[in-house]
Amino acid sequence: MGGEIFSTAFLAFSLIFVGWALGALLLKIQGAEE
Repeated sequence: MGGEIFSTAFLAFSLIFVGWALGALLLKIQGAEE
């Protein structure tokens, strides 16, 4: 009991982290091109 909640929270955190990492990477690439 509680495993599903942990898995859901971990998945949500992973998606947020990946989205933030991609956003930061795109900003770095755009800044380098300019």
